[in-house]
Amino acid sequence: MATMIGIDTGNLSKIEHHKLDANTLILFSYHIILKIPIEKLFKNYYPEVTKNCLRNGMALKDRLLNEMKAPHIDKRLILVDTIIDRLVELDNNYEN
Repeated sequence: MATMIGIDTGNLSKIEHHKLDANTLILFSYHIILKIPIEKLFKNYYPEVTKNCLRNGMALKDRLLNEMKAPHIDKRLILVDTIIDRLVELDNNYEN
């Protein structure tokens, strides 16, 4: 597997034993070679990424609300709210 991916066996072993984070190329290689769903490969990152994006989305919404007089803010708020709703749903689904 390491040879097919293009890394040495020591580093692949560290990745598989969670002592080293896999980069995107390695994760995508596992997806292609072993047909592992992308979601499964990134499952350990879901809570952190979801919460981080949700926190940033809420901060963006607050900034946009403070700039209500700027053009197209209402459309941006609708888009941000849609994204926030999706992130909340992902976060809730992950916790269940």
